[in-house]
Amino acid sequence: MTEEEVLEPKVFQCSLCPFYAAYDRYDSQYIDDSNLPTTQSSRNKKDPSLTINLLEKVYLLRDPFVAIKEKDKEDQSKLSSVILGGLCSVCSCPVCVHSDCSVFYTRRFCLRCVAKYQAEFPREILDEIGGKRLEKFTHEAECEQYDDDV
Repeated sequence: MTEEEVLEPKVFQCSLCPFYAAYDRYDSQYIDDSNLPTTQSSRNKKDPSLTINLLEKVYLLRDPFVAIKEKDKEDQSKLSSVILGGLCSVCSCPVCVHSDCSVFYTRRFCLRCVAKYQAEFPREILDEIGGKRLEKFTHEAECEQYDDDV
C-alpha cells in the first residue's frame, strides 16, 4: 500500500468536552445486522437486519463489542453501531450524546445553545437537564454578551 492509499481516519470531536473518537459513518440510518439466531429453525432463515431511520444525522462507530463474521467483512456498515454524537441544530457545532453536552428535543441542541435560548425551551426539558449543568454555559453566554458590547 502506498502512502497515497493510506486513508486518514475520520475523527469526531465534541466541541464541549474532551471526548473524541474515530467514526465510520455520518448518517441518519441506524443499521443493526448483528441479530444472533436464538433457535435452530431461525438459524436456517435469513433474518433481516434492523434499520431505524433517525430524526437527525449522527456520527456512527461500528460497535467494537460485536465480532465481525467472515461474510460481513465486506460490508461493515451493516453491523451494529454506536451513536457518538451529532451537530447542534442551532450553531452546527459537533456535540457528543453525553447529557453534559447535548440534549435531543425534536432536534439535537448543545447545552451552550440551550443556556443561551432557555426561554425557548419547555420548563420540563430545562428541569430534566438541570440548572447546575446549564450554569456554566449561562455564565459563558453572559461573558459573550459583554464582549459584544466592548
